[in-house]
Amino acid sequence: MSTSNSNSLVQKLEEIAEKNPETIKAFVINEALSSGYNDPKDFFAHLTEYGCISGMIPSLTYYGDTESFFDTHYEEIISLKSNFEEATGTTLQISHQVKNYLAWFAFEQVAHQLTSELQLRI
Repeated sequence: MSTSNSNSLVQKLEEIAEKNPETIKAFVINEALSSGYNDPKDFFAHLTEYGCISGMIPSLTYYGDTESFFDTHYEEIISLKSNFEEATGTTLQISHQVKNYLAWFAFEQVAHQLTSELQLRI
């Protein structure tokens, strides 16, 4: 992606975060913009390929972090989970570390929604 396209993407992400403060969407965007990737598109591509389990999201690495994220965004996470289960016709099977699993799930779902919303080809 050219520098101008990358800058345009950064501006779009900043606008979305500003319009959706205190949401998972803003959290994902802030992670993408502070991740150290020169192009946020690369952040989303790596997240799609490796997921939160890879440790690429420093603020969601430790159980204490994911549990706090879950508690902060509980209602939004449960809504994402319900929408996913309804759309796919499957129930998420969570055997342990429920808050950790659902925190990562929600982060990845919202990142996926952003890639669709912004029509990013990754």
